[in-house]
Amino acid sequence: MKKNLVLTLMIFGLLFIAQSVNAQKFVTVKVVEPQTPFDFKLATDMINDGSSQINGKAFFETRAGLIRREIEPKTYAKPGNVVSLYPITPYFQEFLELRKKDKKDKQMAAISREANSFRVLTKVLTDKGDFLFVGLKPGKYYLECFVYFLSGIGGYEVNGIVEIKTDGEVVNVELKDKYEPKNPNVTLK
Repeated sequence: MKKNLVLTLMIFGLLFIAQSVNAQKFVTVKVVEPQTPFDFKLATDMINDGSSQINGKAFFETRAGLIRREIEPKTYAKPGNVVSLYPITPYFQEFLELRKKDKKDKQMAAISREANSFRVLTKVLTDKGDFLFVGLKPGKYYLECFVYFLSGIGGYEVNGIVEIKTDGEVVNVELKDKYEPKNPNVTLK
């Protein structure tokens, strides 16, 4: 009797392991980069020696749970969260177009290390998601920030494009988006 029980348990164990290994899905994702050459001089020129600034706020609005929406409709980036700024050169513009074509588990847009090294970082300064970039020249810039859920686990990326038209201009921007969980009855605490 004990032999049969042990043998049965071993068989079920092996079947369970075999099923687990079989259930793993390996995905090959195609990484695509812009074909336009990266313009080192243009990127350098845009992020150096200007007198313009960007004042911003980073947050997402929640559409989850009736009570949550009425009490706290916005989740702000917290002090210390990083905000990235990229000068929009023709290379980066092509990257943004490729990114729109990203397909889950199939294709992902990426930028070169050189282009990525031209980002400027700042940190959120207040509990209402306020941040600041100074010393910029006229041009278009892509901004992004990861806003964490109130639980501190996971979060949501907010991003946007800002244009500075004249040197010395102060541009105010809100990096915001609507976050809608898959289950509308779930509230984010």
